[in-house]
Amino acid sequence: IKSKGVTMTAMLAKATALALVKHPVVNSCCRDGKSFTYNSCINIAVAVAIDGGLITPVLQDADK
Repeated sequence: IKSKGVTMTAMLAKATALALVKHPVVNSCCRDGKSFTYNSCINIAVAVAIDGGLITPVLQDADK
């Protein structure tokens, strides 16, 4: 996979985004204990290890 420039992380992020399109309740929250608020955007944070810590860049509109 990586020899063509596509990483496993990129493929998993895209697959996750497409799954969230199909199952929007997973990309929602329940604020009042009764109803769900659905997020209009699908943003995915990816953990990246760096010297001395961890960063989480966000892939905005990952389903597009």
